[in-house]
Amino acid sequence: MTMKNMSKIGIIGAMKLEIEQLINHMTIHDKQEIAGSMYYCGCLHNKKIVVTCGGVGKVNAASSTQILISQFNVDAIINTGIAGGIKRDVKVCDIVISTDVTHHDVRKDQMVSCYPHQASFMSDERLITLAEDTIKASSYESDYHIGRIVSGESFISDPATKNQILEAYEPHCVEMEGAAIGHVSYLNKVPFVVIRCISDNADDNATMSYETFETIAADQSSKLVMDMMKNL
Repeated sequence: MTMKNMSKIGIIGAMKLEIEQLINHMTIHDKQEIAGSMYYCGCLHNKKIVVTCGGVGKVNAASSTQILISQFNVDAIINTGIAGGIKRDVKVCDIVISTDVTHHDVRKDQMVSCYPHQASFMSDERLITLAEDTIKASSYESDYHIGRIVSGESFISDPATKNQILEAYEPHCVEMEGAAIGHVSYLNKVPFVVIRCISDNADDNATMSYETFETIAADQSSKLVMDMMKNL
């Protein structure tokens, strides 16, 4: 599949604030509610997109991803949202583009021994390049990083857990949906990338930082996805 074959893009955010800017800027042609989530079908910068707020957590994310693929026949998936920084050089409001995603709350040997026998799920190189080229060509005040993103069913807010995740997986950031989106995309042979902007450092100050920066970070991630549609 070339970029030209990516004629319809599915975009997932876990929370309303993560997709608000996309909804506000796109031209909506149709809305459908499926399994409790609303799917907004329309165009942005003359690109066909389907945007949904899938809900927090990996099960919700997996459900929304499969619906985008099976019901709306999207050609690629982009996950937009916020995350907790893990690596020391990843700062609040920095952007992270996924090289691959995995579950930090599933044993590594189980990931490999059980179907689909993958230690992690690789993001699409063309979408990674598109995101990076878009950042370089636009005005972004924050730094960006390309690296692993890990997901689990809990908000990380203590140094001990953060350090365990860092030691085991060496991710750039942690969140609660991306691995499920990558997992389902892999099963369906649909290219994907996860775009996250850092709202906190997944430590003792995570809750306070999150409350301060969640909207700023969500808007920054959405801005990048919108700019990517210009260049797709």
